[in-house]
Amino acid sequence: MSPSQPPFAVECTGGNVLVTDVATAMALRRDHRIVGALIASHPAKPQQNNYLGLPLQLLPEEAAVLQQTNIITITGDKFAWPQSDRDTVRLKLYKHFRELGYYVTRAVKFGGDFLLYPGEPMRYHSPFVATLVGFDEKFRPRELVALGRLGTNVKKTRLMCAWDADRQTFSIISMNWSAMG
Repeated sequence: MSPSQPPFAVECTGGNVLVTDVATAMALRRDHRIVGALIASHPAKPQQNNYLGLPLQLLPEEAAVLQQTNIITITGDKFAWPQSDRDTVRLKLYKHFRELGYYVTRAVKFGGDFLLYPGEPMRYHSPFVATLVGFDEKFRPRELVALGRLGTNVKKTRLMCAWDADRQTFSIISMNWSAMG
């Protein structure tokens, strides 16, 4: 039986932070806008992967924010994240979008870092896919076209997000293709 109030106990195993208690998973989603990813097959139909169940795997960013705010305590393996400068900037970007009120999930299948939802992801479409880029990073036109088209093909505006260390803020450029005709 899990506690009904934070801090919730979750487990780190193999570098992954997992929520195994259904009440905790529900509280994290309902009260803290944490989505994570269900990763286990349903016992009655282990060959399918459309409907997955507990445990809920947290993004490293989700786990770090929850741990920093004492909403979770992590047992098991040591959870040490961020581990690199890029991880540190990803965490800042994750926090930035959460502070703006978005639900933030992973966006690997959309070629980005984060998907941004204006409300509960089961009820809302994600209009944005955010991609973290270097502040002084150079792009070839072909790369920009590919990023823009990929976002447009999945009905999302691509956000190119760069951390400006001098100003301690993000510079964000949106890209969206429109029909020409």
